[in-house]
Amino acid sequence: MNDASQLRIEAAHKKISDVFSKDYAFTIPAYQRPYAWETTQVEELLADLTDAMAPTSKSDGFYFLGSIVLVKKHGSPDSRVVDGQQRLTTLSILFSVIRDLTEDAVKRASREKYVKQVANEDEGIPEALRLQLRQKDQAYFEKHVQAGGATDNLPAIDGLSGAKARIIQNAVTIRRKLEDMGEETRSALLKFLLQSCYLVVVEVPTQTAARRIFTVLNARGMDLSATDILKADLLERAGEDKEDNLSQRWEDVEVSLERGKFSDLFTHIRMIFERDKPRSALENGFSEQVPIFHDDPVKFMDTVLEPFADAFLLSMDDAELRSRFGHKTADLVRSLERLDNKDWLPPLLLCLQQSNTGDKDDVADFVFELERLAYYLFMVRADVNARMSRYADVLDKLEPPVDRKLRAGAKERSTGLELTQDEVFALFNALDGNVYLATRVVKPLLLRLEQASHDGSANYDFPTISVEHVCPQTLEEGSQWAEWYADGEDHSIWLHTIGNLVLLNFRKNSAARNYDFEKKKTKYFAPGDTSPFTLTNEVREFSSWTPEDIEGRRKELLKRLAKDWGLKDTFKKWWKSE
Repeated sequence: MNDASQLRIEAAHKKISDVFSKDYAFTIPAYQRPYAWETTQVEELLADLTDAMAPTSKSDGFYFLGSIVLVKKHGSPDSRVVDGQQRLTTLSILFSVIRDLTEDAVKRASREKYVKQVANEDEGIPEALRLQLRQKDQAYFEKHVQAGGATDNLPAIDGLSGAKARIIQNAVTIRRKLEDMGEETRSALLKFLLQSCYLVVVEVPTQTAARRIFTVLNARGMDLSATDILKADLLERAGEDKEDNLSQRWEDVEVSLERGKFSDLFTHIRMIFERDKPRSALENGFSEQVPIFHDDPVKFMDTVLEPFADAFLLSMDDAELRSRFGHKTADLVRSLERLDNKDWLPPLLLCLQQSNTGDKDDVADFVFELERLAYYLFMVRADVNARMSRYADVLDKLEPPVDRKLRAGAKERSTGLELTQDEVFALFNALDGNVYLATRVVKPLLLRLEQASHDGSANYDFPTISVEHVCPQTLEEGSQWAEWYADGEDHSIWLHTIGNLVLLNFRKNSAARNYDFEKKKTKYFAPGDTSPFTLTNEVREFSSWTPEDIEGRRKELLKRLAKDWGLKDTFKKWWKSE
């Protein structure tokens, strides 16, 4: 039975002078995100404070700084910050700068107490910093901000990142603003901040209650991601004795991937385990869909998060892919990245994870078939349900589910990576259509064609790549184009097809689009008499560009893709049927 005293929640508005006092010793738990306030937020805070303390202000002589949520037992100063670390950290920087700028030595020593509690042996009060950041950041914060005189010699921002960069950047901003004020105005600001500024302080006695509030606050708009909630959940299940170690390992993975891709990784892991379209928000369903997360936090870190993070990093490391699996495989992974969805990533990550553990040695063959399947789904514009269902079947073949009967009876199974004859026919029907009008399709398709048109040594890392028609969309009267396409139906049939399109490594020039063929080849398609694209250079070898030329070109390009995807025999059947 729960002790009612352990469920008590206390909330009160308190002056800043009461918050930065012996009643509170703030620590930031390991599960919290790093300090992240930007310069603009700090500048807004300073502007609000100076406006509020002005005689003409309509603030009625006080200013509300928001709320903080603490794990704190009644009568003890120990306070673990659940919500509010951004404000508390920024206020600590502000107090440190004011102290260091104080000219009078006695006042400076007195103002030290808002940063560091002064020891008082008679009262049994030890010396202690008012705020301790996460273990990873605290030593740096103390050295460059909290220590007496530290903000007089702030380090350069160059080479810093994450919380350290934010700390120094904001300390520099605050110091510059306060230096401009002068001693008298700074003293007035400190007085206003301590006596007329308030925080609502919410205190809960247990970690469990705090985690619940942590989650509720997120649902009410707190700036936390699904992975922040999952991290809090994992650390609660692991227990305090494992919290620091797991938190550090979690953060190492997050830093290695960066925040956006770290969140994506959890989405991909969920697909690898659930093998179905997600039916709930990530933070709500992950522990059910990935049972090891719920059952064994340490094992989840050992066997799931870190290994799949390594696989994700490998998928993005072009040099390592080439070294381990060959140039062709690396090029196919880059080809996959051009698609307008990432649904193919879970199978790739599972394959690479199995390779890393020595359980799979045919990565090159798998990637070849995966890329072909992905382009089939991409070209026929399969919807998200069809894509995820198909990739679930691929995952099943990579790693059969424990409950084979359940998965086998869930739905009619597809051929996984293999394409049926009907699917190949559908693929070539899509390739043979007006691909230019499919704006999300045309550039990845032409780059894939380009990849199939050379020996793999080309590089397409250009800031701009555009798609251009050879025969223009508008036929000017009396032009060579109008003569070649006198039959308007021929123009409409071939205009937007694969045979009439080329790639340029610069933005299109509307004035050049209607050049006659010879001028277009030499002046527009190849500035400086060179073009980086095989497809474009091949067009320059033609002496004319009639409907017959496009038709022949179209067949050659389709054959080229069929060969590169290992579909030559089925392509012949499709061509004959057409």
